Amino acid sequence: MIGLLSLLAGATGLVPPPPPILISPPDPSQSTDTPAPQLVSWIPGPVRCETGAEAPVVEGRRPYNTLWNGRGSPPSAMAFEFAIDPTGRPLSIVRTSPPAYAQGTAGPALASSRYEVGAAREGCSITYQPVMRPADKAEPVELASYVMTNQTPRLPKEAYDRLHAGDECRPGTQPLMRAFPNFDDIPATPGVRDWAMIGFDVAASGETVNVRHLYGTGNDALAKASEEAVENSRFTEGPLRRNCSYPYWRNAAVLPAPPAPPRAPGWTDLCEALEWNREPQRIFPEAYLARSIEGWADIAYDVATWGEVGNVRVLRAEPTDDFGEAAKRMIERSSAQKNTGFTNCETRVFYRMQGSGAPEPASVNS
Repeated sequence: MIGLLSLLAGATGLVPPPPPILISPPDPSQSTDTPAPQLVSWIPGPVRCETGAEAPVVEGRRPYNTLWNGRGSPPSAMAFEFAIDPTGRPLSIVRTSPPAYAQGTAGPALASSRYEVGAAREGCSITYQPVMRPADKAEPVELASYVMTNQTPRLPKEAYDRLHAGDECRPGTQPLMRAFPNFDDIPATPGVRDWAMIGFDVAASGETVNVRHLYGTGNDALAKASEEAVENSRFTEGPLRRNCSYPYWRNAAVLPAPPAPPRAPGWTDLCEALEWNREPQRIFPEAYLARSIEGWADIAYDVATWGEVGNVRVLRAEPTDDFGEAAKRMIERSSAQKNTGFTNCETRVFYRMQGSGAPEPASVNS
C-alpha cells in the first residue's frame, strides 16, 4: 500500500513546489526484455553396459528438438538405464534423471534405437545432453526437424525466416499442381516418423528445376520419391524463383511391444469378477502414440469393500516405464462397486495400435 504524503503550506499560504522527480538509470542486470527462445537439441552419449564396454550403435534415434522460452530452470540432461536383448533392442527402459514423471520424447527415442546384435546385455545406461542455441540462429536442419515432428509451441517468426532464408517462392508463388509420392510404396520405419525436405527453383514457365534433397531422416526411398514428386509439380508463371522448399513425410510403422511373459502355471485373476463403478480408461502415452510404439504393463492393486482402489504398483513394464506409469494412473483413477474386498489383484494392460494409427479401445487384460 502506498502511503499518502501530506504537504503543509507555510505561514504565507504558499504551497511549496513539488520535489523534483528522480529517474534512476536502468540496471542492466534487471532487464525486462523477453528472453530469446532457445532451440534445444538432445545429443546422445555413449551406451555402456555392466561390463563397462561401449555398445555399438546401429540406429541411434535422438529425442525430438524442443523449444525453451528462457524462463525458469534450463533443460537438464536426461539419463536412462535399460537392457539390450540379443537382437539389439533396448528393453526395460527406466528414466533415472529427471524423475519418471518428467514426460518427454527421450524414452520413445531410446525404445526405437537399435544396437549391435549379439549376446543380451544388462545394466546399460545412456545420457542425452541438451545443446541450446537461439532459435533464430539455429541450423536450418534442426529447425526443420522441430517443425516436421509437430512440436509446440510454434517457432518464432525469426526462426521461420532463417529456415526459409532466400526462399523466393514465399512472397506469393502458388502451386497449380502439387504432386505427391505413392506413400504405400515407401517402406515406413518402425517407431520413426520419416521426412524429407526438398529444395528446388521455379522457372519462368512454372516448371521446377534444380530439384535436390536438402535434409531429412535418412529414408532414401522417401527422399527419391519426394524429389520425383517435386519434379512433376507445377507453379504459377513468373520470374525465376530460387531456393524454394517443400517437405514430405511418412508416418511411423508400428513398433510392436516386446512379448509379455506367460502367466505362471495355475495363475488366476483374483479380481476377474470385479464390477467397476468407474471403469479404467486407458490413455495411450502421447509421445509413444506419435511414434506408433506399443507397450504393456503388469499392475497390482487392492480394492476396499466400499470400492476404493489403492496400493497400486507397477510390477513390470515394456519397453519403458512410461507405460507402467500410464497404466498405474489408469487404475488409480478407477473405482469398483461394493464387494467383499480384494488384495493383490493383478492386471495386464496392453497399449496397441491398429488401422491407420488410432489406438485400440480401452481395455485391460487384453
